[in-house]
Amino acid sequence: MSLERLSAGLAREVASMQAEGRAKAPERVIVDYLPPQGSRGPRYRLAGSDLDYIRMNSNSYLSLSHHPDVIAAADAATHRFGAGPGAVRFIDGTFQAHVDLEERIAGFTGRPAAKIFNSAYTTNLGVALALQNDRTFWIGDELNHNCIIRAMRIARVPSANKAIFKHNDMAGLQRCLDAIPATGIDRVVVIFDGVFSMRGDYAPIHTIHQILAPYRDRFYEGLVTIVDDSHGIGAYGDTGRGTEEICGQRADILVGTFGKAFGVNGGFVSASPEVIEAVRQKAQLPDHDQHGPGPRLPGDGLG
Repeated sequence: MSLERLSAGLAREVASMQAEGRAKAPERVIVDYLPPQGSRGPRYRLAGSDLDYIRMNSNSYLSLSHHPDVIAAADAATHRFGAGPGAVRFIDGTFQAHVDLEERIAGFTGRPAAKIFNSAYTTNLGVALALQNDRTFWIGDELNHNCIIRAMRIARVPSANKAIFKHNDMAGLQRCLDAIPATGIDRVVVIFDGVFSMRGDYAPIHTIHQILAPYRDRFYEGLVTIVDDSHGIGAYGDTGRGTEEICGQRADILVGTFGKAFGVNGGFVSASPEVIEAVRQKAQLPDHDQHGPGPRLPGDGLG
């Protein structure tokens, strides 16, 4: 059978990854949660073990996934609407709870509109697909999260239409701006993490805006910033507004997640109503739109 041959080939590829030390370890299966007791914090039970474990690798920074109000809200929504929407958003899969959440997120992030996704990863994909055309230029930090890199690939951003600067190197960012072609570019997108997941430092949004200021009027459809603050939003800053709160200045477009500090699932983008409507209309796999299909490209930092 052909599947047997494919399975054998894939097994060889995984064995090669294991030999090179690149394979993932076997999954640890959590079978129980033990709530805090006295001075002892929460513990977890794993399949095949009788020990209680401290979970040090969770992104649920505030442990809101176990907050009684969060659990009660999820339970109430499930009893009212069911366990799932039964359809995608544009085919009657939008419930009042979705709309209410988007309004709350827009208010929380200080923007007029927001759109939720099933993860921040897919949010970045949708945003890239909505903004990309053959007259868009992308600039990114070299340590941007993998989902931003993947978004550039799926959106088919040509190598000639993107540039990368060294991590938090503002002089490097300015060089990227200076190198944008003098013709053929209508919009420029500078995209970066808020809190960088593998470093723990953050993008200096206020300084980035200072660097961009002299270039703002150069491009017909604007020079905008996107921050993916999935590791900052909800947990960073005095009120949990993330890197923007720390820096005292907002990006033009904010991507965030519910899967970390908020303790549940999903992602979101907040921006102007026009951006959000474009995301709603265009956040799908690229097709032969008015700008053409574009090439498939190897990765190089931005994708």
